[in-house]
Amino acid sequence: MSVWFLILRGIFRLQRRCFAYKRMVLLVTGLLVALVGYGAFEVKTSNDPFLLFGPGNTYRQKLERQNEAFGETNQTLMLLAVKSTAERPRLLQAERALFMILDDPDSEFALSDMTSFTSVSSLLPALGYPLDLTSLEEVEILLDERPALGEVFFNDPHTATIISIKLDLEDQSDAGLQRAYGEQQALAEHMRSLFPDVDVAFTGSVSMGEALRDGLSFDRKFLFPLTLVVNFLVLLLAFRSLRIALAALGTGVISVLLTTGLAGWSGYVFATAAVSSFSIIMTLTIASIIHIIHSIGQRQRNLPFQKRDALIMASFRKLAVPVILAHATTAVGFLSLNWADAPAFQAMGNLVAIGLIFSLIIVLLVAPVILAMGCGQMQVRDEGARWLSRVLTKTWARGPKFWGLLVGLAAIVAVAGLVRTTFDDQFIRFFPEDHPLRQNIQTIADNMGWSQTVDLVLRYDEGELLTPQSFQQLSDLVGELQALEQVVDIRSPLPIVQNCLELRTPPYEGALKDVPEKMLNFCVRSNYYVTEEFGNATFAADFRELRMSLLIQRQSSAHVRELAETVETMAQEAGFVGDRAAVSGVNVMSAYLSKVNTQSMLLGSAIAMVVVSILIGVFLRSLPLALLSIFPNFMPAMASLGLWVWINGEVGMAASIIAALTFGIVVDDTIHILYALNRGRKKQTNRGVQRVLQNVFPGVLTTTSTLGFGFALLTLSGFAINQQLGFLTAATIFIAFLFDLFVLPGLYIIFMGRSRKRKKT
Repeated sequence: MSVWFLILRGIFRLQRRCFAYKRMVLLVTGLLVALVGYGAFEVKTSNDPFLLFGPGNTYRQKLERQNEAFGETNQTLMLLAVKSTAERPRLLQAERALFMILDDPDSEFALSDMTSFTSVSSLLPALGYPLDLTSLEEVEILLDERPALGEVFFNDPHTATIISIKLDLEDQSDAGLQRAYGEQQALAEHMRSLFPDVDVAFTGSVSMGEALRDGLSFDRKFLFPLTLVVNFLVLLLAFRSLRIALAALGTGVISVLLTTGLAGWSGYVFATAAVSSFSIIMTLTIASIIHIIHSIGQRQRNLPFQKRDALIMASFRKLAVPVILAHATTAVGFLSLNWADAPAFQAMGNLVAIGLIFSLIIVLLVAPVILAMGCGQMQVRDEGARWLSRVLTKTWARGPKFWGLLVGLAAIVAVAGLVRTTFDDQFIRFFPEDHPLRQNIQTIADNMGWSQTVDLVLRYDEGELLTPQSFQQLSDLVGELQALEQVVDIRSPLPIVQNCLELRTPPYEGALKDVPEKMLNFCVRSNYYVTEEFGNATFAADFRELRMSLLIQRQSSAHVRELAETVETMAQEAGFVGDRAAVSGVNVMSAYLSKVNTQSMLLGSAIAMVVVSILIGVFLRSLPLALLSIFPNFMPAMASLGLWVWINGEVGMAASIIAALTFGIVVDDTIHILYALNRGRKKQTNRGVQRVLQNVFPGVLTTTSTLGFGFALLTLSGFAINQQLGFLTAATIFIAFLFDLFVLPGLYIIFMGRSRKRKKT
């Protein structure tokens, strides 16, 4: 007696026990949902960008090392702008007022997470101009005499200035980011009320995190509940029974509550986008229930004398193998997300896999009880789905080769679009053009000529940085970088230091390489506060690292990656070899997000397909079926991705996980079809296969409609990643349906026919 047989017999015995004590099962399930599900209120989410990059990620490590030397990268850029140069006094007045607010920790509009900020007013005391003794008129004169100040803080016509506010956000949760964003919004509104003639705009990590939270909260409040409505309507149309529709939907909700509750009790902090995985668990649970309900309907017509409870138990026993196999293979698909570089994707995959364990237990042991006690006589009226199933299978039977070649050729044409794939993870493209975040960034770009920064960190040996030779080397490198087409400007210490040298008495007029070292040290240390414990945005505390910011216009992730690689190459050619030069920053790290995760997921997806095929072969005891399952489940994901590229040209973060995510979803219907065909394996003619398909395809039709239209709703999201995910998943599900109908049966006849011939010989 095989181990698998013993497991199945144990499951069937447990099913009978649960069915015999229906009220007790419902009571225990209710208590379990209440106890575990309560943790759903404690689910922790965060938009911390590090959740999207693994600890071993090169670009994350560069940014973490930069943070250690210069402080956290959380910052806010606040723009103040006027209409013309003649209004510069008003601009300086607004800048001074903002400085006074930020410099006063007791101010009503001070930012609680601020550690430091940089503006022209913050630098004046270091230059020997105390603010209480320096009038705004004197600041105007100083800006004209020391053009380096204007170059660092203002645009060319002096109609706009940027204030860089450094933040230390201990609370990276949604609530913490929302509070920090509220403070920044209040500060901006206060400045607008004080200076209605001055434009105020701000952006940064906090406003980006809040925009992400806000976009996803819309999906959670409206789109995910609407998915429930769509699932309910499809179930109602498929079975024409309110009780059956509610019972199937309730089973899915129970699985979601248990999974969500476990996520909350675990205390793990999930990326906000990972919450969408909860809806995946619900739809997969409902998909299993749909196949079982259609099986019950078929038995009602074939065995009208059989009682309701017997019909239910017989159908659950009949489909126990494909249900277990479908849950196992789907779990493997999602567990393959552990090969992704992003911890957020890993958490999502593990969460769905755990949820599928709950789902399997609920489907096998609790769902029969719910259907028996909640659906009365359990009359399944699925004639519409069965009629459509007959029409579709007859269409296939009239020309299996024609339809198989047509669908296969169309898929190949779609897949050909992948050669045009361009990964673009620009954060602002995740939101519509009228979003406040995009408008603020556009305001900064219009006034300053740039809206994106890329950091270049240069590292020196002890005592090497503050030498004339090093500053000459730095000056030569900055000149070369400034000539790059993508670079609008470079924020480096050179303008301030050179201006200091020019204002000395007598002024220094020679080359940097010949400047006296003491004079150079004075100009650096008098303009940049650096202690043994704390550095600043430009110099590390030990003067062994220097950071410059390359200011660039908004551009694609591909261009950011190209620029980062070019800058590092130029720095190495200038003498900063090895790890002495590192291009980093959140923009750089994000630019590699999809590319890195897609590359890392190639291995994970390949392993998942191999494991799934082995499971199908073991469960169905057929090597040909194991090999047959790969093509119709892998091609739809590639075809949908290629179709997206043909339409849009660029793909983002959703593309990196779509193969693993959809492979775990669409394999369910394939398993039910292969299981049904394998049970009738002596009927390998077109007519015999058609009869088998007519029995199993009602479930495939209903699950395709439920899953496909449910995920299609995400295309209405205001968040671009969810739009992509919705389109790609829905397209994959519908394309997989075409493969299951027009390609899989023909391949089955070919594979199994050859297998049978080999056995005879």
